[in-house]
Amino acid sequence: MSKSKRPKISKKDRQAKRPTSDSIKSSPSNKSTSNKKLSFTLSIIVAALAFLLYVNTYNHEYALDDFPTIYGNSLTMQGFDGIPTMLKTAYWYGLDGKNDFLYRPLSLITFAVEWEFFPDTPAVGHVTNGLLYVLLAFLVFITLKDLLKKYNIVIPFITTLLFVAHPIHTEVVANIKSRDELLCMIFCVLSLFYAVKHFDKPDVKHLVLIFVFFFLGLFSKESAITYLAVVPLALYFFRKTDFKKIAIPSGVAIASAALYLFIRGQILTSQTVAGEIALIDNTLIAAPNYMGQLATAFYILGLYIKLLFFPHPLSSDYSFAQIPIVDFSNPIALVSIFFHVALAVYAVVRITKKDPIAFSIIYYAATISLVSNILFLTRSTMADRFLFIPSLGFALIIAMLLHKYLTKENAQATYKSFKYFFQANKNLLIVTAVITALFGFKTIERNGDWKNDYSIFSHDSKVTTNSSRLKFLYANHLIQSLNQNKVPAEKQDEYWNTAVEEFKKCVEIHPQYFEAYFGLGEAYNKKGDYAKAVEYYQKVLEIKPTYRSGLNNLGNAYLRAGNMDKAIETFNKAISLHPDYPEAYNNMGTVYFTIQNYGEALRLYQKCIEINPDYFDGLKNLGSAYGSLQQYDNSIDAFMRALKQQPNNAEILYFIGVTYQLKGDQANANNYLNRAYAINPALRK
Repeated sequence: MSKSKRPKISKKDRQAKRPTSDSIKSSPSNKSTSNKKLSFTLSIIVAALAFLLYVNTYNHEYALDDFPTIYGNSLTMQGFDGIPTMLKTAYWYGLDGKNDFLYRPLSLITFAVEWEFFPDTPAVGHVTNGLLYVLLAFLVFITLKDLLKKYNIVIPFITTLLFVAHPIHTEVVANIKSRDELLCMIFCVLSLFYAVKHFDKPDVKHLVLIFVFFFLGLFSKESAITYLAVVPLALYFFRKTDFKKIAIPSGVAIASAALYLFIRGQILTSQTVAGEIALIDNTLIAAPNYMGQLATAFYILGLYIKLLFFPHPLSSDYSFAQIPIVDFSNPIALVSIFFHVALAVYAVVRITKKDPIAFSIIYYAATISLVSNILFLTRSTMADRFLFIPSLGFALIIAMLLHKYLTKENAQATYKSFKYFFQANKNLLIVTAVITALFGFKTIERNGDWKNDYSIFSHDSKVTTNSSRLKFLYANHLIQSLNQNKVPAEKQDEYWNTAVEEFKKCVEIHPQYFEAYFGLGEAYNKKGDYAKAVEYYQKVLEIKPTYRSGLNNLGNAYLRAGNMDKAIETFNKAISLHPDYPEAYNNMGTVYFTIQNYGEALRLYQKCIEINPDYFDGLKNLGSAYGSLQQYDNSIDAFMRALKQQPNNAEILYFIGVTYQLKGDQANANNYLNRAYAINPALRK
């Protein structure tokens, strides 16, 4: 009996007959329910990852720019009372009183609200940033899921995983100040989400939400304006071409931007930074010509690409002269130019094909354009945080490529459960898990560097060794810690030596960095080497002759060195240049007090308090001058005004007690002296 031959089955037929995870024999409603359950599961995974990656930052302190925006910002520290002024002034107004350049009040308002309920509590700020990042992870996933509805759900899932885990985001999440970036992206993504919703199912409320969310994005940070390009492009690439339907949500976003720009124009006295950029802020200022600036800008763009693929080392600062000025013969600049031109050509060629990789390239280019230093120079050479929003385009490219080469699942596969989803995309998910784990470990490690000023400055100064600003910040932090008695005795010499070393490296890199010479003056002043302090303060004034703090500290150095004539001469110069400078009056008063000219000292202290009635040192010294002239009632009055500012200041309590004693009021004398001794027993003699 002959064996019957099996009919040959083609590879295509075998593929068609093979049972797959998405061949669900169920009604459309059951399929929809399965998809919703899977979407919910995947959204929980990405949100949980976002939470876990940054939970180790929740006990961190303030660091870096948290000072000018939070605990050193006069408006933030007013809590609710500061919010109306925030809405009417520039971003840095609460620090320097200037009303120009940046208008992004929303993050400042959140800081003020936190300060109202939890003053000087950095943990609250870190938890808030962490939770906002969780929210962003969820929003990115659900927005991509809706936008890419014709694609396998695994693509938005792994895109979001790669985005959330990327270590380049540590500066944004772990540094409270960078909440402006978080809020900006949250509201931009929400704008895109409702633009997609409106395209699929037009509804007026979607347009209202687009307007509101895009406006809030701009109120968070000006770079939200790049989403004016992202929204229509996303609708073009991932929906059937209908320019009228694309134009409606895009037009609403434009109207929102127009309102923001109008408000911004009414508030700011200066709209741009033209002519205001310092070398310390942007190294490209040092380029000999535009071509040098362009070559260096592409050099930096090349570094950004490298950080996206290999995010190490990371740094909080790339100021002058960390990034070298290069020309077009530089290999990194050349490779970067060819790479970016190749990306641009690919995007242009594939745009009519609606290739998602082409969209991702355009998304990256659009969102990094404002900080690329190609369109115009910015106030920053380079920053890790500048890749925060653009990195989503990178993540989508990687997800698309991984899906193309690591799975055979079709674009519109649906899954009965997460188990089937994993089985169908096993290789893809394993590779993604490995990348996510590597990114995650780096993220968690980098978070530790953002613990506080000391940790970030000490670490990053070893990484970006030619950043003059980073050297300065590290050294200045060490000196301030010494001045505030925050350093154990056994560590004080180490702090001082390191500070001097870092300051000197700073001026080697940037000889015109007068603040670093000022820091050296502070360091030697702290050490008691007043001759050296005078030398460095004089260098400060050679670079910036009218710098009032330089004049003031030079006068103090002369005072401490016993050179009273030079001290008076220097303080007089400070006062002539800056008539409303209370510290100069106060310190010149101290010179006259030291040489026992109490009448002149009193006059100068009075002038100091006339300018600033709440100046603590001025009130304290005014009380001492009155006491030396035996005007005890006036002395006590001045000391009491100082005590209102610092109720537990043992020195002021002691002075009040001694003054009452001199006045013959022993009962009050004992009261204040005992309070002083309770706080500081060393005052008991």
